[in-house]
Amino acid sequence: MKSLRMSGVAAAAALLASMAVSLPAVAAENGLQRYSPGVGGSDMTAPLVPGWYFQLPFVAYHANKYKGNDGQQSKVNTPLPVTQAGPGGPRATTLVDASATNIALLPRLTYLSTDQFLGGNLGVTAMLPLVKRRAHFAAAGTTIPGVGTVTSPAAVQNAIGGQTGGETGIGDLEISPVIHWELSDSQTVTVAPTVVAPTGDYNASQRVNTGYGNFYTFRPSVQYAFIGDGWDVGARAVMSFNTRNKDTGYLSGNIFNLDYQLMKFVSEDLRLGLQGYFVRQLSADTCTTGAPAATQCTTLNLIDGNKMSVNAAGPAFGWIKNGGEMMIEAKVLREYKARNRFEGAAFWLTLSKPL
Repeated sequence: MKSLRMSGVAAAAALLASMAVSLPAVAAENGLQRYSPGVGGSDMTAPLVPGWYFQLPFVAYHANKYKGNDGQQSKVNTPLPVTQAGPGGPRATTLVDASATNIALLPRLTYLSTDQFLGGNLGVTAMLPLVKRRAHFAAAGTTIPGVGTVTSPAAVQNAIGGQTGGETGIGDLEISPVIHWELSDSQTVTVAPTVVAPTGDYNASQRVNTGYGNFYTFRPSVQYAFIGDGWDVGARAVMSFNTRNKDTGYLSGNIFNLDYQLMKFVSEDLRLGLQGYFVRQLSADTCTTGAPAATQCTTLNLIDGNKMSVNAAGPAFGWIKNGGEMMIEAKVLREYKARNRFEGAAFWLTLSKPL
């Protein structure tokens, strides 16, 4: 019986090795979005008067989990031949071990003028990221219906491991007009209808790039700040609307982000608090064939639109020099309850300075 079972395993593995293997399921193209969740912090409640401002956030993000649509470790579906499974029959499944490291500088320059529109001060802001991205994927065992779990065949290992890569360079440029309202001595609202352009390097045949793809993103945001008696509360709501990637035919669904912060002054210069974010993809991804490199349209697992979601929270520390001459903030944000994306943790260090 044992020899028969082993021969069945070998035969099934050989069949799998001859099949095309789909990529791990993602949400938004390659599981990414053109917004850095967590970038909003104490800057959301910093005083903003007409003039020039410079910000330099540094982020180091690492994840060793990629969650699927069920919130568990991501799996790849590999079709079995019709002679074995029947039309629409069972599929072999392969667990995917994945990790990612992203390091980025996000230099931003902002100008707020004395000109007004609808009672708010007009301005402009721009940011061009400098990024280093690395991701690793590996097959962690294939389960064959009626046989069991076996070491993933070479074809499966190569298909999944072939997505591993790393790139360093500039990312995608974002630019936006700004309207800033002082509602009262303690409350402000800022609106920024951002446009993100595909300036970063992008190769449709690889999963890891410094740019997100050959498409544009319209990303309006509304930011609210309340400065109380020793307390600062801030939130930034962001929506991302994407055009279709001309190189792959892939259209990422609309994504909602909310950054938040609650900070308490413990002295004249120091404050401590809690910061975090929510990410929710609101509409499904779609894909059209016929694009120059549209292989992703037929190989990606577009299950339930692969809508991404994640939460994150963590402690934050801020130091303000001479009442506003300069601000330095550090925080660690840990993600949880991820769906169709990586789940990890990020360290942020941000310098903000009026010029």
